[in-house]
Amino acid sequence: MHKYSEGIDFSIIWKKLHTSLTGEEEEQLKLWLSESTDHQNYFEQVKLFYRNGSQFEDGFQRSEDGWSAISNKVDFKKSRKKNRRLIYATSVAASILVLLAAFYVFKPFLSTSENTNQTLSAIVPGTDKAILMTDDGASYDLSTGTPLTLEEGGTEITSQGTSIKYNEQKGDVEVKYNTLIIPRGGKFNLTLADGTRVWLNADSRLKYPTSFPGEYRVVELTGEAYFEVSKNAQKPFKVLSGSQVIQVLGTSFNISSYQDDPIIATTLVEGKVEVYLEHTPSEHQMLLPNQQSILVKDYNSLIQKNVNVQEFISWKDGWFYFRDKSLEAIMLDLSRWYDVSVQFEDPEMKKLPFTGEFRRYENLEEVLNLLEKTGEVKFETERRKIIIK
Repeated sequence: MHKYSEGIDFSIIWKKLHTSLTGEEEEQLKLWLSESTDHQNYFEQVKLFYRNGSQFEDGFQRSEDGWSAISNKVDFKKSRKKNRRLIYATSVAASILVLLAAFYVFKPFLSTSENTNQTLSAIVPGTDKAILMTDDGASYDLSTGTPLTLEEGGTEITSQGTSIKYNEQKGDVEVKYNTLIIPRGGKFNLTLADGTRVWLNADSRLKYPTSFPGEYRVVELTGEAYFEVSKNAQKPFKVLSGSQVIQVLGTSFNISSYQDDPIIATTLVEGKVEVYLEHTPSEHQMLLPNQQSILVKDYNSLIQKNVNVQEFISWKDGWFYFRDKSLEAIMLDLSRWYDVSVQFEDPEMKKLPFTGEFRRYENLEEVLNLLEKTGEVKFETERRKIIIK
């Protein structure tokens, strides 16, 4: 038996790096990683081994013999020394998972440092808030939690301040178009007239009709949203996002389509999704669960790959989750959720990759402290500007 194999099967490590895990397997891996730094270093070296293109026969990779096979291929003692910066830089699983465990257990007993930056500690996470723009140009602030009831085109619109719902009434309806705007530092839930549920992330907007009487159900997205589309085989659901079109009958998927991002990423959770470019519908991709389509805006081309969907949908469940994600991309996510600006003093720091997860509802100060404890990055604050050293 391999010295690290107690409490986990090698197939879980293999699946984490190549496909995806069940919730139970994910928890088992987290527990195993938190038990020792040796487990964390081992995991990082296995990750590096596969990233560099090394592999075995597929069936052998999944078997318990993977422990000895990997050990025969990798000199872990040398690898840790040679790739020390990579281990620390790419793994908040080598530090954040352990830090998170200690942080949440001992948080009530920790005293506040005398050097706490009061400005930073005052920057709190996002909340439920949105602005509803109706067809006639009227706007309604949904940030305060004040109940709202409207009727537009024969559709009833109700909100309690955390979500908004459209209920199409019987009889003739007139199609009106509404836009839901989520500011920086906000999120909101929406139920469309057909029963489709939408979770909207910070700095996003969705334009949609108050009812769907036509051949298609069509909405337009800028930003990020998670969709659970109500099934209707006679009326496909389309999401327009830039030059990209997504067409489904009923399924669950995530779209990240911010204007300042170089790509549009569509990640499928359940069902089936067709992705194509608006002006070249003949060139399309069909996504299956755990697959992602990426539109590279500069080249107007689509790329498809297998992914761990949890990395791309955890935001709707209250988590930041990233794997080998650049510091630039991480800070962009943080800037939208905490409504701050970001400045890099050294452009090379933008490329530094991290892996880890933490709750979206911690104050920004606590999140940055966790990242600083990796020893790879330092932060300073000027009001609502975060400076990366």
